[in-house]
Amino acid sequence: MKYAVKTDIGKRVHNEDSYFLTENNDLPMLFAVADGMGGHAAGSVASRMLVEELALVERNVEPSRELQALRQAIEHANLAIYQAAEQDSTLRGMGTTLVAALILGTHYIAANVGDSRIFHFDGESLTTVTTDHSLVEQLVLAGAITKEEARVHPQRNIITRAVGVSPVVDVDLFERDWHAGDILLLCSDGLHGSVDEDDIISVLSSSRSLESMCDLLLQLALDHGGTDNITAVLVRLEEGDAV
Repeated sequence: MKYAVKTDIGKRVHNEDSYFLTENNDLPMLFAVADGMGGHAAGSVASRMLVEELALVERNVEPSRELQALRQAIEHANLAIYQAAEQDSTLRGMGTTLVAALILGTHYIAANVGDSRIFHFDGESLTTVTTDHSLVEQLVLAGAITKEEARVHPQRNIITRAVGVSPVVDVDLFERDWHAGDILLLCSDGLHGSVDEDDIISVLSSSRSLESMCDLLLQLALDHGGTDNITAVLVRLEEGDAV
């Protein structure tokens, strides 16, 4: 497995994005991006708490119970973040989005809360694995606006789900197969809100290293006027990992 990460503060005062890269040499392997929200950098507390809790998943998960373990870890982190905000007025209202991919070989489990995204590139086409939990996504699904209109909608930053804002969280989970050479892109909305899918395909289909791809994706987001924190994690399944 090869992977890389890049994060940038953008034009914000704090970088409230957090990420997690696997600590394992063997399967399962976990990757995650969390985009925090909350005043006075409380969002960075929420996103960091979330990825630290998720780190326990790949260390302790039982075979055939990976999906349940991932869901339970997110639910546990959600309650911990909520309780921390209730106990400390400086953290009140903090929360975070999440996308995570638990790699099990040629199969992976993806988790999503909020408007961060996971893309799956198979060498030719780019598929959005997750569905944004946002106001504009609801409008798109209802046919009220187009995807192009959603990108510039004045309420595009309003999300309908987040980790830590209530005692209970609703998590979307997806199970997918992938093949050697396929790439997963986990990113915060600072990236996908500024870089269109054609540009993402152009970068991921190049012969660059994953590190260079991350650099280019973030630079494109900045060049296209992105002001938010930007984080991208790339994961590629290698031939020897396809077992």
